[in-house]
Amino acid sequence: MTEIAAHPNELEGPIRRELEALLNEPPLESSNRLKRFLRYIVDETLEGRSARLNGYTIALDVFDKGEDFDPALDSVVRVEASRLRRRINQHYAETARAPDVRIALPKGTYVPTFERAATQSKQSVAAETATSSERGPSVAVLPFKNFSPDPADQFFADGLTEETIANLSRFNGLFVLSRSTTSKLAHDGADVRQLREELGVDFVLEGSVRKSTQAVRVTAQLINAETDRHVFAESFDRPCTPEGVFEIQDEIALLVAARVGDRYGPLGRYLTKSRRAGSTQHWETYDLILRFYAYYATHDPELHLQLRDGLTRALSIDTDSSDGWAALSVLLLDEHRFHINERPNLTPLSDALDHALRAVSCDPENSFAHHALAIAYFHSGEHRDFKISSERCLELNPGHSDALADIGVCHCLNAEWDQGIELVKKAVTLSPVHPGWFHMAYVVKHIIEDEFESAITELKKGPMPGFYWYHALYVGALSAEARSERLDAELSELQALYPDFAQNAHKELQLIGFNPELSDKLISCWRKAGLKIPEIS
Repeated sequence: MTEIAAHPNELEGPIRRELEALLNEPPLESSNRLKRFLRYIVDETLEGRSARLNGYTIALDVFDKGEDFDPALDSVVRVEASRLRRRINQHYAETARAPDVRIALPKGTYVPTFERAATQSKQSVAAETATSSERGPSVAVLPFKNFSPDPADQFFADGLTEETIANLSRFNGLFVLSRSTTSKLAHDGADVRQLREELGVDFVLEGSVRKSTQAVRVTAQLINAETDRHVFAESFDRPCTPEGVFEIQDEIALLVAARVGDRYGPLGRYLTKSRRAGSTQHWETYDLILRFYAYYATHDPELHLQLRDGLTRALSIDTDSSDGWAALSVLLLDEHRFHINERPNLTPLSDALDHALRAVSCDPENSFAHHALAIAYFHSGEHRDFKISSERCLELNPGHSDALADIGVCHCLNAEWDQGIELVKKAVTLSPVHPGWFHMAYVVKHIIEDEFESAITELKKGPMPGFYWYHALYVGALSAEARSERLDAELSELQALYPDFAQNAHKELQLIGFNPELSDKLISCWRKAGLKIPEIS
């Protein structure tokens, strides 16, 4: 049996007959909860609404959760989807029937597929997430455990995790989940079996770090999630220097790629260079770069200040650190666009662009450098150069969720929806648990298209309380409610965070990079919501 082609509506009758058979035969007949789940996702798909099948909408419509439900904190939908998948598979393994159509729930998605006999079509029906055969082997890198005597070395373990993911993401043959996703699952105590069932992971990489002032030891093991057997287990001992740690990261990435993907390719050869151009030479710089990853997940102002000032000092000595210049560029860009630790009478955007160019000149093959340069170009209004740099970034590292989402959001701010949404969707696929800002592209698109309830749904998926842009977009999404209680609450929150937002609304839109059409729409929504935004001459 193979998956049916085109639209499932072509076989709606057989699909619905098979649905009723599934619901009324073992092992599903005894679980009203799973029967309701299956009927819902099949009905939504047949009605052409598969795009809205996500953890949030299912939790509200099937499991009666409230609007404050957070799929990142409550795994009920993922757990029930795993149970439903197992029951469906069990049914078809045990049934004596020969159905015309089979219903399946692929791993990694809540969108069902439908199969029929005697067809050669290989097209997926409404599938949002690629199967392993299409996307290549998938790898989840769990957070490296810190076994060092100093708890402060947790930053080192977290940074090593992030860098290992970044290295693995360079290999086109591998599908690598983001650190935000694997960190959340590890925190919840998920084991290899759960990662396999809930996310369709093929391999899991675990590791630990033990660091002293003179040396560092990293132990890594790769586990086949289907068989729960070790593919390899290695220990790496190096001097406690940035070069020693880079060597470990590269060796781990090559081991995984070689054992899983069975190929090295040009990126593998790049990783095996004796010394990369633009590598960091001083431990202080390396430590600051590792801490930058924690900042980019939280945008914490205190950490921003420490890193901005620390990298400014460190790079006066470690002048060829490509990652260091790229990180400092992003920090200065956030000072410009989000006013984080903003200093008067300075030009952080100009400096951010200069530092990103410096990062690329130090190492032209560093995807992070091109990521920093791309977003600096975008916020400078240099859209042609933005596209060139973003294409180069994704060519060098096609699987890094932060870069995909960041570049995708920029495209959406310029109303390049097809390209932007595609990149954001890929980022979400790689990072099922992700920062709230990943949803901003969808929020803006829904507001522009007057789909205000859909915009609100997206805002609830990625709450960012305390971030003024989150509350500003919420005000825009609530503008059709004519001063409702929740609109008044969001207006009060925005006023408390940024008292002069209305006065500076035009400037803020320009800083973020909204194109004129999107800016005009948001200004109109904000005025309708009650913000007194002045006209511009």
